[in-house]
Amino acid sequence: MKTPMLIDKSYFPVKEVPAVGYPLDDNQDVTLLNDTGYKFIVREDTGKVLSCMTDNYKLVTNKSIMQKAEPVLKEQGAVFSDMRVFGNGARVRYKYTFKDTKVEVEKGDWLNPEIIINNSYDGTSEVSAMGGAFRMICSNGLIIGYTIGKEGSRHTVWNNKSDIETIVKSVINKTTTVFTNDFPAMIEKGVKKEDTQKLLELFPGYTMESMVQYMLNTPPKNYWDLLNAATWVTTHVMKRDAEVTHKFESRIFDTVKNMAARA
Repeated sequence: MKTPMLIDKSYFPVKEVPAVGYPLDDNQDVTLLNDTGYKFIVREDTGKVLSCMTDNYKLVTNKSIMQKAEPVLKEQGAVFSDMRVFGNGARVRYKYTFKDTKVEVEKGDWLNPEIIINNSYDGTSEVSAMGGAFRMICSNGLIIGYTIGKEGSRHTVWNNKSDIETIVKSVINKTTTVFTNDFPAMIEKGVKKEDTQKLLELFPGYTMESMVQYMLNTPPKNYWDLLNAATWVTTHVMKRDAEVTHKFESRIFDTVKNMAARA
């Protein structure tokens, strides 16, 4: 597959530069320290420092990841749909869409499976593949949607797990299975009142008024609607900077899917 020109822009060269300095303790010799245990990750085409990392950080380039991931994505029928670069190149996100697989969530409203591949040069994310259906809601890279599967590999010198092909294949399989089996079942089954009540009871008290109001304005007819209601509350009402919010959010899809399976 010919790499889209947009992706080529993320293949800028990077290098590691040892961080040197002088002792901070006045009682120590002022000899320059060549081994501080840190290094700079530098973008060679601009000379910009992307990050300062410990020597335990393992540099994995965008190009090396995508050269392995792209053939797998093509083989599985994915099409490149978007790329975003953040922090002058410190972080990058690639998105691929499976246009031949889709589910109609409402009349005329179709969702396609998507795979997002992340990499960073500043330690904010591991090399990862994430599957689901997403949309970006801010220029810093925040996304919302339905995360179905996520696997990754950490940037450490001790980590020998570099098989991005296997990671991508696994996430694709999980994602397409949900789209072909689970999503249709959630859309086809009418939601039970007791399941709506059970879901409400899972949310923290301070969100209850907003959750009830949302359901009064948009009564859930099926389990897909129930999932949308829960997702709306987690993204619009719950505290986005709290770790517990993200842990709670990660359990919503499986919770509603299991309710639909038992209905």
